[in-house]
Amino acid sequence: MEEKKEKIPFHTRFGLRFLQVLLIVFSLVLIQRCVALYHDNKVTNEQIKTEYYDKGFDSGMKKAQGLPGEPEPQFKNYALKQAYRDGYRQGWDKGREK
Repeated sequence: MEEKKEKIPFHTRFGLRFLQVLLIVFSLVLIQRCVALYHDNKVTNEQIKTEYYDKGFDSGMKKAQGLPGEPEPQFKNYALKQAYRDGYRQGWDKGREK
């Protein structure tokens, strides 16, 4: 008996290979981002995090009360950015309560 194997069309094979490459690239970028976040959080000192939390708190409090606040600084360290934003939210909440 003669069995005919259907050949998969070129565009389908190309699409599958392209999808594999995209998934690998996205996975590598995600892993790199996770490692960088972990490293930033591990290296950052608690005292520095507290300073940025306080800066965010003051900025959020001023903004909630309608006073001109400072623009949000640009961060490369995610741990400091998170501390600033947490402080900002807490300051915003406290400022609105008053």
